[in-house]
Amino acid sequence: MNNLNGPDSIKKGDYGYSSETLSKGSSRQGSTRASRKTDSSLRNDSRPTKRDAKKLRNSTIISIILVIIQLALSGYFVYLLMSHKWLFMPNVPDPIFIGICGALAFLLILALILTVGKKRSTKRVGKLISILVSIALLVCIFVLPFLTLGGKSKVDENPFVVFVSATDTFGDLNKEGNERSDTNILAAVNPKTHTVMMVSVPRDYYIPVIAKSVSINTSLNSDKLTHIGLYGNGQARNNSGEKVGASGWNYACEVHWDHGKNALMDSLKKQFKFNINKNHYHYAQLNFTGFGKLIDELGGIDVDVEKSFSYTTYANYSKDDGKRKKYTFKKGRMEMDGNEALTFARTRKAFADGDLQRNRNQTAVLKGVANKALSPTILLKYSGVLNAVNDCLETDIDASSMALLQSKVSGHKNYDGWKIVSFGVIGESSRQSVLWNGQALSVVLKNDTSVGYGRKLLNNALSGTDSKTLKRLSKKYTKAQGQ
Repeated sequence: MNNLNGPDSIKKGDYGYSSETLSKGSSRQGSTRASRKTDSSLRNDSRPTKRDAKKLRNSTIISIILVIIQLALSGYFVYLLMSHKWLFMPNVPDPIFIGICGALAFLLILALILTVGKKRSTKRVGKLISILVSIALLVCIFVLPFLTLGGKSKVDENPFVVFVSATDTFGDLNKEGNERSDTNILAAVNPKTHTVMMVSVPRDYYIPVIAKSVSINTSLNSDKLTHIGLYGNGQARNNSGEKVGASGWNYACEVHWDHGKNALMDSLKKQFKFNINKNHYHYAQLNFTGFGKLIDELGGIDVDVEKSFSYTTYANYSKDDGKRKKYTFKKGRMEMDGNEALTFARTRKAFADGDLQRNRNQTAVLKGVANKALSPTILLKYSGVLNAVNDCLETDIDASSMALLQSKVSGHKNYDGWKIVSFGVIGESSRQSVLWNGQALSVVLKNDTSVGYGRKLLNNALSGTDSKTLKRLSKKYTKAQGQ
């Protein structure tokens, strides 16, 4: 029998194969220790260490922060898109807008899914997506406010003046022609003090016409304010289309005038001498139909009625269908629709001081419109509002910049809404020959003291005077005028 314990004996190895032999000097115990060491090393490599777990946790936190930044930028960018779309961009195809929003939502969800993954490589991809999308959004957010439509002028946080006019026409506004102005209001807007100072001027105010083809030195160079809108940009032309100078005709009705608002706006600026440059002087013009539609789309407005009265006039301001209706207004605050507000703003024959009381009523209506239009709850209605009045409104203001301005102003620490102050200049009724046709017509002669009051209020608002002071001054000047 062989010696099983001899040095040359053959034993089965660890896996039971007889071919495995123990070399000289080796031992069963040494082999077992080596095997255990190898198994332990494998187990340690397959289990994450505390350091690895900490790195994974930090990576997750960073990924979540990046996703939150991506979410915030996406939300703000969509808000800017909506502002541009609502405000004079109703023709932008909805599929494009929806597609952009859908793409942003998809990228956000994708980044979030990758962020909650268990692998560090997956989280890296999520972080990369968030970083790239955030950079792209920052670029778009920076560029978007500089985009304008149709070459319109932008407004910003610098003070500016808006000439607000309403013409006495129905239906679509003739944007290539010149119209008579039924309402004439200068609004000094100061975004820094959140103040709007409105100065209304009677439609028949008799003042010099400031235009290229009108000589200020002639004996007859004045006209009613409502007529000055017919002088367009101030350039006259004869029937052949040739430019005509100040001496080329007898009366303004004998020539054609290029389209524009220059003559009207320049004539008012000459009178009130407000300190503003051309880039910060704007206009907004509506007609009967547009003004009525605007108020109806806003859901009606609240108006402070100073004097009770009744008046019978157009039953429908969308068109003159020959029908008439009696409107009654009682002193105090009244809610009015488009037809009621227009009747209230246009009536003058019901009052002893006619045009002057109408001026005050027009200002009250504009206050009601401004209060409603600037309220946060109206934001979602802008699309419908602007679609409704698009054919009845002409303005040089880029409305998207107005929306951005409002968002900036509403973020001011001391912002608690716009404060609107009003004042109406007065004059004396008379009959004078007018430049338009040389005939003697009913006019309102300019009151230099009253115009001076208006000038001070406008310039004070532009220079930063607070609304309380402006309101006090307005009351003081109104009382001095005997009103």
